[in-house]
Amino acid sequence: MAKVTTRKKGSTWYYRFEAAKVNGKRQQVEHGGFRTKAEAEAAGAKAQNEYNQTGLHFVPSEISVADYLDYWMEHYCRVNLKSSSIAGYEKKIRLYIKPKIGNYKLKALTPAALQELINDRFNEGISRATLANIKGILSASLRYAVEPLHFIQTSPMIYVNLPSTRAIPKNPPKTKPHIYLKQEWINKIFQRFPEGASTHIPMMFGYKGGMRLGEAFAVDWTSVDFENNTIDINKQVQWDAKKRQWFLGPPKYNSYRVIKVDSGLMALLKREKERQDKAREYYGEFYTNYFEDEHRYLNTEGIGTPVFFVNVRENGTFITPRTMLHAAEVIHYHLGVKGFDFHSFRYTHATMLAERQAPIKYVQKRLGHKNIQVTLEIYQQVSDTIREQGDDLLDQLYR
Repeated sequence: MAKVTTRKKGSTWYYRFEAAKVNGKRQQVEHGGFRTKAEAEAAGAKAQNEYNQTGLHFVPSEISVADYLDYWMEHYCRVNLKSSSIAGYEKKIRLYIKPKIGNYKLKALTPAALQELINDRFNEGISRATLANIKGILSASLRYAVEPLHFIQTSPMIYVNLPSTRAIPKNPPKTKPHIYLKQEWINKIFQRFPEGASTHIPMMFGYKGGMRLGEAFAVDWTSVDFENNTIDINKQVQWDAKKRQWFLGPPKYNSYRVIKVDSGLMALLKREKERQDKAREYYGEFYTNYFEDEHRYLNTEGIGTPVFFVNVRENGTFITPRTMLHAAEVIHYHLGVKGFDFHSFRYTHATMLAERQAPIKYVQKRLGHKNIQVTLEIYQQVSDTIREQGDDLLDQLYR
């Protein structure tokens, strides 16, 4: 083992030791700022020992939580997880974890600090599902720091718990109430965005199929069964902010399902398929084609398997979910449908089924609800509305 050497530069001491060669060239690890030679020697010996154990370019005991989480995402998550999971992890780490404990040293993390993070996010009104995800990310990343990395001896997360289900946060959960689109609003929306508009078909998928945003924009022609009037919902499209690229992943909660749709929607899709076939022939080599690579990222370079999206422009370019930002703004401000978002179509679809007394399990499966409680809440709201209408009729009856 190469010896740790020390030297004095100005008024402080530095340590230095040999690292592994890179491309045949010598590499050295050096760090300074110590008051005495003895301090530099002790720190150098510790750093060299850690380096020999890990082979990393940083000192594990000194790494920050923020840098460690980046390391974990790069060396574990990107190797072992799906793109959709990676995108979700990165978002929660960026929004909820790094701002609170990112500047802590990894070795200094305590159960108290981590429990405070969970409690603070709870009191901010973060949903219990999101809290569980945050806890899961912290638990998994810190387990990895213990084994196999040996950056820390034990994980402080084993002592951290989610707040009791009886606990009441200081601020109510930040949930946006979903709105039911009355028929007059539906008429206005589809008059403003008629057949041929870039968002018309995705909005029809939401209104008549109860699809989520990412599912509606990810439908391809192989998923459309014209003979049986069904659509196979087997993926969603998502955005990787780090790579700045769209990718495909499983439906949310892995809610794979095949849904029946009405003849009107199928007729619309047949007309669209005919238009696309003619456009493909007209544009020829200039028509844009999309491919899905081995990691499910979309490209136009011919890498991977062809994907024939339903939602494309005349020249074949993919219509992304971002087009709904403009459409939602128009619907909200110009058409006067306050509180509208794409989920309003899905909520309206579910409510219409509930009003017509469709079986609850049927609605749950059709919409891909992970928990039947979500479906039951829609039925409860419908029941409350029917009860109010009955009370009004009763009042008029004996007025």
